[in-house]
Amino acid sequence: MDWEKVKYYLDFFRTDRVMQQLNEWDINNISTNPWILGGFAAIVLIAYFIGMKKIAGLMVGIGGFALVLSLAVSKGTGTEGIGGGGLGILIGGGVVAAGLFIYMFFIKSD
Repeated sequence: MDWEKVKYYLDFFRTDRVMQQLNEWDINNISTNPWILGGFAAIVLIAYFIGMKKIAGLMVGIGGFALVLSLAVSKGTGTEGIGGGGLGILIGGGVVAAGLFIYMFFIKSD
C-alpha cells in the first residue's frame, strides 16, 4: 500500500466528513426515539439476567456512546456546542458511559 492510498483512506476521517455522515444518518433521532432507547435497555437487561454480563457491558458501552454522541450533536458541534452544552455532555456522558462499561465488563463480570 502506497502513501496515496493511506492518505485517501485517512481523508474519510476528517471532522467535516464525519459530521456530515452523522447528520446524514440522522443521529439526533437516537436520543429521542423511545423504541431505540427501550430496545437497548431490553437487550442489556435480558443479557444481564441470563448471565451474559460481558455482553450486557458491551451493549452498555455501545448504547451509552451512541446516546452521548446523539445528545452532543443535537446541542451543536464546534464553537456553538461549547455555549450550548454539547461539550459538557460529550465529556461528562463519555466518562459515565466509559465508567459503566469498565465496571460491567471488567469488575462485575465474575
